[in-house]
Amino acid sequence: MFTNLIEDLDVYSYRKGWPKWLFFVIPLIYPVTWPIITYRFGSYVVKLSKYNIIKYPLLSVYFIFKRLFEILFAIEISEHARIGKGLYIAHTGGTIVAHGVSIGTYPSLHQHVTIGGAGRGDSYGHPTIGDRVFFGAGCNVVGKITLGNDVAIGANAVVTKSARDNEVLVGLPAKAINTKGSSHFIHFRGKQNN
Repeated sequence: MFTNLIEDLDVYSYRKGWPKWLFFVIPLIYPVTWPIITYRFGSYVVKLSKYNIIKYPLLSVYFIFKRLFEILFAIEISEHARIGKGLYIAHTGGTIVAHGVSIGTYPSLHQHVTIGGAGRGDSYGHPTIGDRVFFGAGCNVVGKITLGNDVAIGANAVVTKSARDNEVLVGLPAKAINTKGSSHFIHFRGKQNN
């Protein structure tokens, strides 16, 4: 939990040009990180299956803060979503990451992004998403699909089909227009610039 959270906050520090050790200041400047901190806490608490006497009081605290931040920031991240380190949410407003979603490291989400389940019967499922994926404002990624590493999704795109590494997806329904990927949109400390 703490390693991933430090990496989440460091993405914001890095974008400000600050050293990594200043990560603890980021929640004071970027309230958009509060739902991220709450998600990491909730994700940790749900894994405390052997310690129910501790788990349930902590879940109560978690759900209070989760609902409060959903109201304040309109960001909803399920505690059952699996998200790697370096989660970056650019702006508050309308962001949803549903139960069952799996996202790799260093994802970059912008406002009004929905990542969730879709389909009927056996085809119902949630996306499995690789590392360093960029989600443009207003995009929707839904269904039992797989997106590779370094994918870039354009603003308002609706992604319902799988995509390979480095594809740039735009449109409704989304289609790959090139293989330039997300490298110019994802920023984190230690990134190899291409």
